[in-house]
Amino acid sequence: MRPTLVVVAILLFSSLSLPQDLKLREEAVRLVERADAASTSPNLPNLERVDTFRVFGEGAAKEGSVTRVVIQGIGRRDEYKLGDYDLINIWTQKQVAVKGTDGILPPDLNTVARNAPINLVRFDDQDIVRAIDDRQVAARAARCVEFDTIHGPKTDSNEICVDAANGTFLQQKLGQDFIEYGDFFPFAGAMMPGTIRYSFAGVQRLEITQTMNALTAADSSVLAPPPNASMHGICTTFRRPFGVTMPQPKSGNGGSTVDIVIRGTVGTDGKVYGAVVQNSERTDLNQEALTIANQWRFTPAMCNGKPDAHEVDFTLEFQGR
Repeated sequence: MRPTLVVVAILLFSSLSLPQDLKLREEAVRLVERADAASTSPNLPNLERVDTFRVFGEGAAKEGSVTRVVIQGIGRRDEYKLGDYDLINIWTQKQVAVKGTDGILPPDLNTVARNAPINLVRFDDQDIVRAIDDRQVAARAARCVEFDTIHGPKTDSNEICVDAANGTFLQQKLGQDFIEYGDFFPFAGAMMPGTIRYSFAGVQRLEITQTMNALTAADSSVLAPPPNASMHGICTTFRRPFGVTMPQPKSGNGGSTVDIVIRGTVGTDGKVYGAVVQNSERTDLNQEALTIANQWRFTPAMCNGKPDAHEVDFTLEFQGR
């Protein structure tokens, strides 16, 4: 299998072409840029970050962890654990060593990877800033930016709240995602959340406890490939997969649009493998979404001029369902 690529930034979109108060927008951009800066170290040391988490759902809560060790300028070691799933990726400048469970990250592990250490956000072409309010969030004075995000026929009402004193993010409502940050601690010139709570569609899914420690005597041997690891070269040139045949769900007669996010691997033959539901607004449509996604065909990703398997996510829109 190819190593899992983790994306931790969430991009938000805003539009100057639609009616909005430009001074209000400028203030919203300033607040978000300040929050991004408060959460970004100007000079990261060698470090170990450990995210232990609990998954809430039907039955007893499950526990897992994501551990990252970074040796600056040399590489990093990531390990993902949840139940029977255990995957190690070791990245260096020339290669990636992979050992452990086959297949893409389970949805809950992927959610942890996307939300830790923190989501850095910005506004772009599809967001309209509506208001900035002062209020209390988690017993702290906060400034909250209310904005709409327009996705074709669908509009999400979103909100980002930042600490009025130190500028850090306190919570983010992004579509159906709701993220709360707390227990901040200083690290390498930044303020990082010790606790992250993630909810989807009003239901809490995860609680993450995060620690970060500087490694003053880092040993680069931590980046040695484990026994029997599979080795992969680094892509010096890369082209993502492009959709060729992408059938869509049948429309209904209702007035709403339902989004279901699917993750899977586009193989070197352009077919989708190992597809899972990452997020769903309607679980009764999950199987239909998976069936449709498995029919999609792509031109494969290209790594150093050769076809390469690549993990992707894509959203299926159920209009009027």
